[in-house]
Amino acid sequence: MIAPGTTAFYDAWADDGPEAERSAISRHFAAAFASGARVLDVGCGKGRDVVALLDMGFDAFGSEPHDAMRARALARDPRLAGRVAAAALPALGQPFGGGFDAVVCSAVLMHLEPADLPPSLAALVALLRPRGRLLMALPEMRADLLVDGRDPDGRQFANHPPERVQALLADHGLALLRGEDVAAPSADTRWRVLLFGR
Repeated sequence: MIAPGTTAFYDAWADDGPEAERSAISRHFAAAFASGARVLDVGCGKGRDVVALLDMGFDAFGSEPHDAMRARALARDPRLAGRVAAAALPALGQPFGGGFDAVVCSAVLMHLEPADLPPSLAALVALLRPRGRLLMALPEMRADLLVDGRDPDGRQFANHPPERVQALLADHGLALLRGEDVAAPSADTRWRVLLFGR
């Protein structure tokens, strides 16, 4: 379930939230995934990474819990028809039958309470085929900007240390293959891109 403040933010973002044509994480897709891989973008928002994946020849799908964001994704590109499901962490289930070669999860985990992180990561791993890969973008906002688990925009926001994410995924047999900081639009938030695999 999406927290009310988070829902209100993304209601407005769906209408006029600015986005670059390509996300920062999209430049990692070609190196991270095998050619033609079946990929699920969890929390796909307005669909730009699903479109980028399709443009690159991947068999791409998305899941998005927010109704207005999902509607914008479906309106973005006719190829997304039948490729975007309504689903949310941690009870993600198996959208499109699961069995993905790769999962993308960018700018999503920060909206989870710390207690929901372990089952959410388990849900992501459950989507993967045995040699699947998980690529995520994980933000860390300055702690002094977070008040009662909310960021300055009123969204539910928790900093999940990459070390904790790495340890939890190791319990499921996934190891960190690569990690790097990426340029952030704000100095208040540090972003890391992490690639995990078996």
